[in-house]
Amino acid sequence: MSDCIHCDIHDLLEPELMREGADLGAIAAKVTEVLADLVIMADPQDRAALLADVIANLGHIVLEKTDQPQGGAGEARPRRH
Repeated sequence: MSDCIHCDIHDLLEPELMREGADLGAIAAKVTEVLADLVIMADPQDRAALLADVIANLGHIVLEKTDQPQGGAGEARPRRH
């Protein structure tokens, strides 16, 4: 593991994503389950705010990344740090 959890997560997911016929919906569901586990770890009174932050961050990051030039049409590659 590195000092960057973002990059570590990408490294863990990359083999699944590169597999022929990768089911992006199923992979996203597993990643979502991890996010849900993080939200549940928060104190009950903080969960709604944390969930709202997760959703807001997801939307912001998707918009930010779709505004950046990619390798080619339809080839959205995750940025590494």
